[in-house]
Amino acid sequence: MASSRSRDFAEEDLDETTVPLPEMMFAEGEEPVGVRVLTYQSSRALNTILEALDEDEIESLKRTSFGKLVEISEKPAFSGRFARYLLSRQLKVEKKHEAWFRFAGKPIRFSLWEFAIVTGLPCGEFPKKSKLKKKKNMKEKPYWPELFGRVEEMRVSRAVKMLRRKTVINKDLRMKLACLAIVSSVLLCTNLRMKMLKEHAELLVDMEEFFSFPWGRLAFDMLMTTLKGFALALQLVIVEAVPSLTEVVQEADSSSESESDEGDGDRLPRKTKKQTLSPAHAREVGRKAQALVTSILPVDPARSGVDCLVNWSDDHYKKGGYCD
Repeated sequence: MASSRSRDFAEEDLDETTVPLPEMMFAEGEEPVGVRVLTYQSSRALNTILEALDEDEIESLKRTSFGKLVEISEKPAFSGRFARYLLSRQLKVEKKHEAWFRFAGKPIRFSLWEFAIVTGLPCGEFPKKSKLKKKKNMKEKPYWPELFGRVEEMRVSRAVKMLRRKTVINKDLRMKLACLAIVSSVLLCTNLRMKMLKEHAELLVDMEEFFSFPWGRLAFDMLMTTLKGFALALQLVIVEAVPSLTEVVQEADSSSESESDEGDGDRLPRKTKKQTLSPAHAREVGRKAQALVTSILPVDPARSGVDCLVNWSDDHYKKGGYCD
């Protein structure tokens, strides 16, 4: 996704049709056709992990910074077709940390601010390890063997199978495996056969430290720079900005979606067909230009924890604005 050199606008100005918008990335009628995008986003990865957990374990997860992900699992699945349509509506901007899209004649911003709101993940600054802590860590034994013994490589699919078959029964350990699987195959996924990383496992020594780590900022940076990772967040932001998009949904067809679940024989069979957004309905809503559109998502304390939105060094995340 492109990003933008920016002059700032007041949020109320963004609702005015008199504000000139940047040019579109693609001219009308010249949008790319048949291009597969965001190929590593699996619509089933999160659900597969949650289905392997007990109800009490899911309730425990809801009380952490990953809690909103449980809610997300019940929403329409990621649609590759909708993503292709959305990217064809992107505006020419240069700012590194945000993208803008034109929908129904109005701009919609996708930045760390919006990402934090829809995911509920911590998005603050990355922690800086003190020299004292680094020296201490050098003397500590790696935590990976505590989780997986002598196994040097662990795929997410194998860990989920362990959870599903109750190979692991210790509740604390099950929670750690589930969280590591979510980080690896949902937030930071780069392929369909993700492996768990030892550096992420080290954070599980202290679960409070693990849940406070800015996974949101890490996932957002990956998405903006590589178009890999938690691509569903982009769809979530657009749906929050244009609620009428959910008025029409359709059954997912993995054979025609870029989020295909093929390639992992360890995954559970689908219990129910997932619902996805309808690209045709989105085009119709956009063409009529009558939909309610929120250019910059407001923070609703009742729905999004403010902890994930504080201590950001870049003030434009809070103010908003785009480049003309």
